Amino acid sequence: MIPLRHNTKRKRCLLLVVIGIWLLCLPGAFRPVLPAAGSPHRVHIAFGFHVNLYHSFRGDTNDENGFGQDIRVIRHTIRELDRFNRSGIPVRAVWDFDSLFSLQEILPVYAPDIIRDIQRRVAQNGDDVILMSYNNGLMSAMTDEEFMASMERAISNDKGSGVRDLFGRAAPVVRPQEMMTTPGNFARYKALGIDCISLYYSATPFDAFRLFSRVLRPVEAYNPVTYQNPRSGEKILILPTYHAGDLVENVSLHNWAERLHRLQDEGTIDRDVLIFINFDADAEFWAGANLPAYLKWLPNTGGIEQLIRSVDDLDFVTFSNVSDYLADHPSAGTVQFSQDTADGSFNGYNSWAEKACASDYWTRIERNRRAHRAIRQAFAIGVKKPFSHIVNDLLRGSFETRLRALSTTNFGLATPFLSRPREKAVAALLDELDRYSAAIEAHTAARVRELIDSAAKAAPKAPTADGKRLLDTLVFMEPPSGGDRHLTLTLPAGDSARDPYCLYTTDGRIIPAAVEKIDSGAGGSTLTVTLRVSGRQQMPDGVYFLMGGGASSADHAVRPAVSADPRRLQNGFIRVDLDETGHVTGVTANGKPQLDAGSLLPAITYRGRRLTPARLAVDIEDTGIRGSAGLYIHGRWDGPDGATRAPGWVDYHLRLEAGVPYLFIDGAVRYPDTWRETVVQADKPMLARRLDPGWEAVAPVELRFAAHAEKAHPFFIQKRNYLGQEDAYAVDYYRHAPENRNVADINNHITAAYAGVTTAGRGMAVAMNPRVKANFAFCPFQMEYLPTSGQFSIRANPFGTYHGRQLVPPTRGNRLGYEAVLLSAPQLHSAGPTYNGRQDRFELMVAFFDGDSIPAAVKQDLLAFADRPVVMGRHAPTPPTPESPLALPPAGLLALPDNGGAVVPLQVSPQPDRSLAIPPGFVAKVLWANLTAWIQQNLL
Repeated sequence: MIPLRHNTKRKRCLLLVVIGIWLLCLPGAFRPVLPAAGSPHRVHIAFGFHVNLYHSFRGDTNDENGFGQDIRVIRHTIRELDRFNRSGIPVRAVWDFDSLFSLQEILPVYAPDIIRDIQRRVAQNGDDVILMSYNNGLMSAMTDEEFMASMERAISNDKGSGVRDLFGRAAPVVRPQEMMTTPGNFARYKALGIDCISLYYSATPFDAFRLFSRVLRPVEAYNPVTYQNPRSGEKILILPTYHAGDLVENVSLHNWAERLHRLQDEGTIDRDVLIFINFDADAEFWAGANLPAYLKWLPNTGGIEQLIRSVDDLDFVTFSNVSDYLADHPSAGTVQFSQDTADGSFNGYNSWAEKACASDYWTRIERNRRAHRAIRQAFAIGVKKPFSHIVNDLLRGSFETRLRALSTTNFGLATPFLSRPREKAVAALLDELDRYSAAIEAHTAARVRELIDSAAKAAPKAPTADGKRLLDTLVFMEPPSGGDRHLTLTLPAGDSARDPYCLYTTDGRIIPAAVEKIDSGAGGSTLTVTLRVSGRQQMPDGVYFLMGGGASSADHAVRPAVSADPRRLQNGFIRVDLDETGHVTGVTANGKPQLDAGSLLPAITYRGRRLTPARLAVDIEDTGIRGSAGLYIHGRWDGPDGATRAPGWVDYHLRLEAGVPYLFIDGAVRYPDTWRETVVQADKPMLARRLDPGWEAVAPVELRFAAHAEKAHPFFIQKRNYLGQEDAYAVDYYRHAPENRNVADINNHITAAYAGVTTAGRGMAVAMNPRVKANFAFCPFQMEYLPTSGQFSIRANPFGTYHGRQLVPPTRGNRLGYEAVLLSAPQLHSAGPTYNGRQDRFELMVAFFDGDSIPAAVKQDLLAFADRPVVMGRHAPTPPTPESPLALPPAGLLALPDNGGAVVPLQVSPQPDRSLAIPPGFVAKVLWANLTAWIQQNLL
């Protein structure tokens, strides 16, 4: 998670030299400290080491391609700390670990001495061990069960890898993995006895909350402050935390400490302060750069030794740890923000959620969550039945596998790609999770058959008037979402025409169900039917009879008009207009423009140019005669001229229903495949790959909101997380810097179901169907300043990625730390190349509304679309499996030297990369074998 970790030694040295020259040019950068005015206040300094040996940018081997670097650097740090302690300098460390990968699996096998040494330092030298999480997890995207399990196990667990298990005590402070937080987390931390959370308040684009809160006063920026969330009512202490970029921002640790003490002497700061520097424990920053003697004077290049020596002679400095400082230094102020925090690109979730693979991974995690919920509901219906030991074992093993899958490492921070070893590990992990999901679903289906059989005797009692016939007996399991319900089930093709449907309860109550969508199954033998049941109908978990046929369409024709033709799709609420090229020219709702031209079709930004399919065909799928109208938009996508290796295609379905004020989108797209001619990480053959960096932004179905905002009335992003907590935050970052009037990527909203945007009484929201495609932060936004009007426009990008200029935070430093991170941080690259040649499918529901927040009825429908009931019957639907598009020929080969042999990565688009390790002498042996065979066949 460190900005410099991907760079070669040469690049690091060059960067440090450039920074050193900048520092020399700063007026007064090294001015001597003024004589002390007798201030009693002190500058405390604490060094924090974030330990996580499970990486997105390296593999799982004990060498420099894996966690060997961690072990080497951590051992160096411990030796240096011990050496200073022996010399009488009481420097202390603050450690935080993931328990599962680092403390439980890797360190005990490969470096048990590190655990022993830190145990010794905690007991003898006053080191702190604060909490992180058991599985270095995506804590902000976890359910309550997952969150509590991860944090409880981080404290103590039956494997003995908790902080309290190994180190005797855990400081009541949490440093979340990747700085990820969301409302609801804070109350749960407090319930576990955790009083404080460490979050970056950084002057660089590697930050958690500096950009989102008010600007903290100097005394607050270096002391605990009280976080308050008015929506959730939560309160917790936040400890502003800093990293290596902030050292550059402040020239050096010596200069930083002197400046703060000067403010204490002047009375601007009237209490002690704490500089808490927390950074990845594997960062070469702690070891120091191997510079020539004439450059060793450069600040921030000599590792932990240089940092300590630079301040150990300052009589106002105290080496501290966080628990001791917090014990007698209360909160210095209050702070509020509503963003879901993360320290990725654009201060948000870009680095984890916006890779193309992230949605595939999360869809499979969501399937497993649904499988757990469904089996619990199925065994609770009617006469409750306990789980067998087989089911209990499945649930237990499945949950453990899901906790592993929920590691942040499986999604990022590495950008644009994870390392190939990590991709391979994630694939195996998710395959195991899928096997658990399938087994649990099979046991659920067996239980459903039991319930159907027991209810079969009630079937003849169900009304059969008007010639209706019994199509299936269903078990309905409803999540508590409210709103209209979308019931998806599979029926034999011969029994399910587009006739009216009804559901009947076992006691004869009639529940009308409107057809929403029918898709043909494999071979045309089955149909997948989606029915809509009004939210006014009470439908508790239980057995229902599905009846169909027997009534004419005329009996159900009293509906508002809904119609489709190749240039227009409309109902009584929404109208979609298209031009002769098949492109959408605008969407209106209730007479107001809602989406501008260019919406609802795929686009990529390639080397600065926005590219869309040139011309698409438009076919009428449904005319509206049965209450549903749809357009089928499809065609070839040629891609960028001169760079396209194979064209893509578009296959989109737009649908409106009578009486329903929402637009439904069912889309499939294959992006053009372009040539990959750039090699990244060439100095690390096991991590190297070819890519096309021309891919900058990707939008499968961009929604260009027609409403504009003003500075006085900014856009607010509406969000809901997996804990059921709802909130909103303003996109008003221009208050910090004029550069922030344009925001390239806005993604600080965990999306359990939907994301929305409002301004000046108008709003738009979009929900995903997670059974088709899911993502924990699926909908980034982009804001653009319109200088002619002084207003702002915004666009939403479901299942896509944006890229551009990083945000500019408020700072009191020299901006050099900010520039250094921009120059050296590979996670700031675009995720666009991950979409090259890829095939995607998604289902969305788009709502437009009036108001400054999402109306309750609209919110219920968004939730109902996303959080669908589980419906199972005789013909239980087979869960969707990821599509496997036909692979193109290999995109090219690399042969990179490695330890006397070679590594040959093979890229087969759009499948994950594969690599072949060739041992030393292999090529020569192959050539000799072939030569020998030729001689035998032709000469002997």
